[in-house]
Amino acid sequence: MAPSIGETFLATAARYPDKPAIIDGETALTYREYAGAALSVAAALGARNAPERVALLMPTSAPFAIAFFGIILSGRTPVPLNFFLAGEELAFIVADCGARLVIASRFFEKQAEGIGAEAVLAEDFLPEALKSAPAKAAAANHFAVIPYTSGTTGRPKGVLLSHGNILANVFACAEHFNFTSEHVILGMLPFFHTFALTTTLVVPAAVGATAVLLPRFEGSAAIRAVTRHKVTAIMAVPSMYRALARTLERADADMSRVRLPISGGEPLPEEVFETYQSRFGVTIYEGYGMTETSPVIAGNTPGASRPLTVGRPLPGVEVRVVNDQGQDAGVNADGEIWVRGESVMEGYLNLPDETESAITGNAFFRTGDIGRFDPDGFLKITGRKKEMMISAGENIFPREIEIVLARHEAVAEAAVIGIPDDVRGEAPKAFVVVKPGKNATADELKEFCRQHIARFKVPSEIEFRDEFPHGPTGKILKQRLVPSYREASGGDR
Repeated sequence: MAPSIGETFLATAARYPDKPAIIDGETALTYREYAGAALSVAAALGARNAPERVALLMPTSAPFAIAFFGIILSGRTPVPLNFFLAGEELAFIVADCGARLVIASRFFEKQAEGIGAEAVLAEDFLPEALKSAPAKAAAANHFAVIPYTSGTTGRPKGVLLSHGNILANVFACAEHFNFTSEHVILGMLPFFHTFALTTTLVVPAAVGATAVLLPRFEGSAAIRAVTRHKVTAIMAVPSMYRALARTLERADADMSRVRLPISGGEPLPEEVFETYQSRFGVTIYEGYGMTETSPVIAGNTPGASRPLTVGRPLPGVEVRVVNDQGQDAGVNADGEIWVRGESVMEGYLNLPDETESAITGNAFFRTGDIGRFDPDGFLKITGRKKEMMISAGENIFPREIEIVLARHEAVAEAAVIGIPDDVRGEAPKAFVVVKPGKNATADELKEFCRQHIARFKVPSEIEFRDEFPHGPTGKILKQRLVPSYREASGGDR
């Protein structure tokens, strides 16, 4: 029988008992202390007859990590909650997964109230739990964790990830990126995001690395952590790397030990990649993943890196790029990305029809992303199938236009959506945020686009914004741009 995440964690603790496992501000735990604390939490959960699923409403921190492994070692399933959500949204998730207990940080106490579950504050529960004698690890629940998708296209969906799913991805990551016990991994993303959960919580616990955790992202704090703790790997989204670049320009920081600055969560702008290479001599390694694949699918590495791609697939992760007939699209041809392997989810919680439509009869997960393979097997993401517009019979993917706009020296961010067009059916509309101190006009940007892409892809409208709405991982929330457009245009354009 394959090991569980809990068994893997305890085996690591037995192998490296005195090695630093977690660093959270001034708190540092060895693996012996970390495992002992988690087993005490497991005992406390058992004593209070906690439900099968326990929600966590906490920042990236040592208390989250202890609670997470404690829940798993008690034979229960943790459900990390997105603390950026409103009470109604959290109540939906709690009801959907059946988590009747939520462990919340005091900072999120108000959010935890009235969401349909018993709320205990981590600051009260954990110190008391740590007084419990460590429990013997219980048999693992089949489902290791139930993260919820961001819900940008509707209600959040619970993703059923087994221990086998997560561990398959963890060990594939360890092999692909060469993670070892010598690594010191900086984690700044919230643990409700699977990119963070896998790479900055479970990967270190599986290989014996040290995880340095920051409860919230702040550029100078991140740079201090990198220097103080001799960080070797950083897991972040592009918006974080952009902010870190501004900090690095005015800080005395030692980045020499950072061998693996990995970017995921959204496409890495070419300008950010080039800034790190030219100014700091650092190569950012872009990767690609989805919650439903536990999550990492592909990634660039020091031994195999190609800018503007997301690298090659991980070991054991089979990736196809297929046309509308489900046939391989071929080299340098766009198609939907399908993924198969042990890291692919078991399904969506309480959504059998959506599970059936997402996973093919031969076990490939349909990502909904559009991409292409180059002749050397590097994967490039070119768009999102659900965002595709059909304009006068031509397929247009917003990402292609966004990449071009981002190359303009005045553009800080760009987002493209499809809008109704009386003649073409649909036409692209761009929203643009201009860099401080720079200027650009709509006509200028349209002309810039004409120089790089087909005329039918050039935005018919360009609207300037002071800033964009972003999700917790830095993604632009396009669905919030669409209503604003419709309101401004009377909703009938």
